[in-house]
Amino acid sequence: MASQWSRRCADSLSKHIVINEFVFKPLNLEQDIPMLQSWLNQNYAKFWGMQGMTQATITAAMAPSEHKLALIGEWQAKPLFMVELYDPAHDEIGQHYQVKPLDCGMHLILAPIEGKPVHGLSRKVMAAIAQLILETLAFTRLVVEPDQQNHKIHRLNCQIGIRYQKAIQLSTKAAFLGFCSAQNRQTATQAAPNCRVKIALLPSHF
Repeated sequence: MASQWSRRCADSLSKHIVINEFVFKPLNLEQDIPMLQSWLNQNYAKFWGMQGMTQATITAAMAPSEHKLALIGEWQAKPLFMVELYDPAHDEIGQHYQVKPLDCGMHLILAPIEGKPVHGLSRKVMAAIAQLILETLAFTRLVVEPDQQNHKIHRLNCQIGIRYQKAIQLSTKAAFLGFCSAQNRQTATQAAPNCRVKIALLPSHF
């Protein structure tokens, strides 16, 4: 029987989803892996820990299952990012907090910049992913575990309402555990661009 997590994600496996300027499509293992391999070998992608991997290894790691799936995000008809959604109950992160049935974990990698950077584009990507998870798929919480040294992603996380609960040690990295609810997302203030990472205990319902 399919899990509650996989049932909630079923639509994203069968059709394209359009959110604002972005089109979300299921990762095509045959067509997209060479492109994804080139992204993962960029210096900024070191936090994924997949540099130097063969296409076969990446294909095996990114293959969809009942507990995870990957989507390519297109912008202006070109691939711009890949987002992996996963069930925290079936991931190492689930050992570090009390997982709830409608939690959804997320990993993100952006394509290399071509030409002049577009101001605010990364924030728009993050906002669209949060909308996908919290509205389109109707999960209760977005869960993240970014590397503590990935300072750029901390700022983006803060801007969309992700709140870090604590520092944790995973098998491959020292990370921060963070959450975003629909309410967190809606109440992210106009001061978000000035966000600084804060680690504080969240209310008990988290």
